[in-house]
Amino acid sequence: MKQDQKPRPRQLTSFVTFRLARLQASLNAQATSILKTSSGLSLVEWRILQTLEWFEFNTLKQLSDITEIDKGQLSRKIASMVDKGLLEQTPDEMDKRVQHLTLTQRARDICAKAMPIMQARQDLLLKDVSKDDLEVFYKVIDKLEAASKTREIP
Repeated sequence: MKQDQKPRPRQLTSFVTFRLARLQASLNAQATSILKTSSGLSLVEWRILQTLEWFEFNTLKQLSDITEIDKGQLSRKIASMVDKGLLEQTPDEMDKRVQHLTLTQRARDICAKAMPIMQARQDLLLKDVSKDDLEVFYKVIDKLEAASKTREIP
């Protein structure tokens, strides 16, 4: 190797983080397009509505913890969704700083219309993936997620 040449780094495309980021961007673009066309919702709005519908909690902190969306960003999005008539906020009886979130009937109707379309998308994404491959994939994702919590690299 010539003295002025640097060693060639690994191909960026071999990094798991690069591949996952690229896949996430593609999936997000696809979901955004489908949701916009079918329901007028943004991807973040869809995730918020579905999370509130699926889990038995309803506060901003709980929502932020499960979705891992920044509380400030989430607060602004929730305010926008309240303005659009998708969510209602009710102060907690014990702690007025805590707001309980509930889906409006309008939001439930939109979700009911969009869910079969999003389920069809899910089916399309997984049509060529075997049950065994999907099980392995989820195990790998769990391991990567656990490893991503480490902040010091040995």
